[in-house]
Amino acid sequence: MTTTSNNSLFLLIKSLTATEKGYIKKQAGVHVVGDKNKYIKIFDAIDKQKEYDEKAILKKFKGEPILNNFAVAKNYLFKFILKSLEQYHTNVKSDLRSTLNHIEILYNKNLPSVAKKMLVKAKATAQEYELYEFMEEIIDWEIVLLVEEATPQNYLELVNKYFSELNESIEKKKTIIEYKHLYQKLRAKALYMGLARNDEDVKAYQKIFEQSKANDKNLLNTFNAQFYRNLMQSNFLFTINEQKQASDFLKHNVDLFDKNKHMIGVKPFAYIGILRNKAVNELSLMQFDELFATLKKMEDFVAKHGQTNRYYEILTENLKLFVYIPMGDFDNALEVAKNLEAVYKQIPPTKLLLKEKLLQHYAYAYIYIGLGEFKLANQHINILLNAPENDFRSDVYCFAHILSLIIHFELKNTELIEYRIRSTYRLLLRRNKLHNFEKQILSFLKSSQRKTENQKELINAFVQLKNNIESSTTDKVEKNALSLFDLISWLESKIENKSFMEIKQAKFRQQKSSEASNAHLH
Repeated sequence: MTTTSNNSLFLLIKSLTATEKGYIKKQAGVHVVGDKNKYIKIFDAIDKQKEYDEKAILKKFKGEPILNNFAVAKNYLFKFILKSLEQYHTNVKSDLRSTLNHIEILYNKNLPSVAKKMLVKAKATAQEYELYEFMEEIIDWEIVLLVEEATPQNYLELVNKYFSELNESIEKKKTIIEYKHLYQKLRAKALYMGLARNDEDVKAYQKIFEQSKANDKNLLNTFNAQFYRNLMQSNFLFTINEQKQASDFLKHNVDLFDKNKHMIGVKPFAYIGILRNKAVNELSLMQFDELFATLKKMEDFVAKHGQTNRYYEILTENLKLFVYIPMGDFDNALEVAKNLEAVYKQIPPTKLLLKEKLLQHYAYAYIYIGLGEFKLANQHINILLNAPENDFRSDVYCFAHILSLIIHFELKNTELIEYRIRSTYRLLLRRNKLHNFEKQILSFLKSSQRKTENQKELINAFVQLKNNIESSTTDKVEKNALSLFDLISWLESKIENKSFMEIKQAKFRQQKSSEASNAHLH
C-alpha cells in the first residue's frame, strides 16, 4: 500500500497505539453531539478496516449528516488526531514552540512583564538544549520588550549584548551544521557503496573525512558539534575496517549522552542510533559482554520511549537478529525475524521500512542456510534479488547474488548455477564489486560442478578455497567481505562434514571462553 492523500487518514489511524487512541477519544469528548462524536464514528469505522475502503465507509453512513461533506470531515479528523498527538507527546522543542506562541499572545494583550518572565525561561531552555534555531526569535522578542527594562543610557549596550549572543549562537549552529553535513555526505556514500573493499573506496571516504576541522578544538564547545564529529569519525573508521579505533569515538558519544541525559529527550533517535552503531561495532570485534550491555541499554530505551516511534523497536530487534546469526543461534534468530515481521505489518510502509524489510530477507536467507532449509533460503534471497538494484545498499545487493549461488550449490541445481555464475559475474563487474574474494568464489563454484561425483576432489577444492580466502582477507579492508556471510565457517562445515550451525556455535563458545580468560587476566 502506498501513502496517498486518499488513504493518509487510514494510515495515521492504523499507526496509533492503544493508549494514543484512548487519549484521542478522550480529547474528542468535548465535541460530543448526541450519544457519540460524529468524527469518532468515522475514526472507529476506519480503524476496523484492514484495507482502506472509502466506499464501504460511505455506505455505512448513508443518509447521515456526516456525509454532507465527507472530504471536509476527513480533513478535520486528520488534523484533530495530529493536534491530540502533539499534546500527548510533548517534548522540550514542542514546549519551547508553544512558549514562544504564548509570549506573542501575552504581548498582544499588553502584558509585557508576564511575557518577559516566560522569555527568560525560554532563552535558558534554548541554550541548555542547544536549540539555537530558536535564538533569533527569542532575541527578537528581547529587543521588542527592551523598552520595559532599558534606559536611554543602557539601551545600546543591551542591544549590542543581545546581538552578540545571537551571533555567538549562529556560529555554534554553523559549526554543528558543518559537522552534520560531513556526516551525511559520508553516510550518503556508505548507503550506496557499503563497506570499503579496496584502496579506491578508502580514498573516496577519506576525501570526505579530511574536510572535518579535526584540529580546531575551539569549535567543539557544544554537545552537538562533539556528537556529530565523533559520529562522522566512527563511521569513517568502521567503513575502512578500523573497528578498534571506531570504538573509542562510539564510546565518547555514549558517554556524552550519559553526561548530558537531558539531551536524550531532544535527540532520542540519535541516542538509540549511536547505541546501535556501538553494538554493531562490538559485534564485529566479537566483544559480546559489551555488546549485550549495549543491547540492554537499547531495550531499556525502547521500554521508555518506544510508544513515540515504533522504529526504535525495529532498530533494536533488527540488531538482535544480527547478534544471534554470528552466534550460530539460528533458532532464536528465526524467532526474532518472525517477531519483526509482525511489527512491520503494524506500521505504515515507507521507503526506509521497505529497505529494512529487504535486509530482513537477506537475514532470513542466512538463517535458513544455518538451519539447512535451503528452499526457504532461496525464496527469501529471490525477493531481495528481484528488488530494484538502486534501492538497496550495493555491497549487500551484490553479495546476495553470491549467497544465491551458494544456496543453489546446496540444492544441487547444477545447470542453473552455470547460468547464474555468468550473470553474477556481469553484475559484479558492472557494479565495481568484482574483487579477489568474489572471483575466488565464482571460480570455485564453476569448477566444482565437474567434481560433484568425486567427493575427495571436492573436499580438496573446499580446502583450497578456504586457504585462498583466508590469504586474500588478511588485508583489513578486503576482510570486510566476510562481514556479509561467514564463508570460512561454511567451508569448514563442508571440509569437516559438520553442519554450518555446529561450526558457528563451536566458534562462538571458543570466542566467549577466550573473552572470559582475557577478562580474568586483566
